Amino acid sequence: MKAPGKVSAERIELLSRNQRRLVMLGSRLFPDWMAKQAEAVLTRPRRRRGRAGEVLDALARRRDLALGDARLATWSLGDANAPRVVLTHGWGGYGAQLLPFARALLAQGYGVDVFDHLGHGESDGRGGALPDFIAGLGAVIAAGPQPFAIVAHSMGGAAALQAVRNGSPCSALVVIGAPASFDIHLKTLSRRVGLGRSAQRSLRKRLERRYVPVAELDRLDLFPVERTRAMFVHDRDDREVAFAHVETLHRAWRGSRMLATEGLGHHRILRDPGVVEAVAAFIAGT
Repeated sequence: MKAPGKVSAERIELLSRNQRRLVMLGSRLFPDWMAKQAEAVLTRPRRRRGRAGEVLDALARRRDLALGDARLATWSLGDANAPRVVLTHGWGGYGAQLLPFARALLAQGYGVDVFDHLGHGESDGRGGALPDFIAGLGAVIAAGPQPFAIVAHSMGGAAALQAVRNGSPCSALVVIGAPASFDIHLKTLSRRVGLGRSAQRSLRKRLERRYVPVAELDRLDLFPVERTRAMFVHDRDDREVAFAHVETLHRAWRGSRMLATEGLGHHRILRDPGVVEAVAAFIAGT
């Protein structure tokens, strides 16, 4: 599936060029201190809100969930008694980005839940690390009936993979533009902000002390291949998460389906009619 025209410049710029130069210098002189600063950048995404919350408030039933001391904004669309599909956005995103999928699924008779992760959109907090995403998705799943399917983008996809691996039941899972290896993805992000190797090692240690070992997040076994159908979607021109990640996931999940696109990048893929149609058809089993 190939999109016309050029890939839009959708890459999230974490730092300016001058800031990156300062990080490169600082990481050589003060690697531990610079790793601390990098942790703040990589776990506290810039909040993109606009009027997305207002749009969802007008279209859906809003419910705020308590997650620790924070408030998680969620919205439900469609028949509350219909099979439920949970949609989860990625790092730096927001729930309304997935509305094209919600509309397609509503037309097929599903109920849909969307939400803003902590530190994103209308939700409280500063959550931006993968364990924060895992906790947010878990809270939404637990707040309603067992979901029939999950559609997840980017870091939301990584969280969804952890959720189903750890026992959250669903019949179908669609993962779009997600990393297969947090270790590789963390190294990529570290290079993007200019961290040297010593600072990268220090950053990893900081994250592992605060959350869980990276090796635990990167396990690709225990997927419920007999219970859950999986589809992996990725664009060959994705500048945020390399295409090689989807090939790893597709190999690891026996019997999964892979959809490769071109020219859509990391975010535009969420708005592509062909992708939306293919995802909705997969969930419906057609």
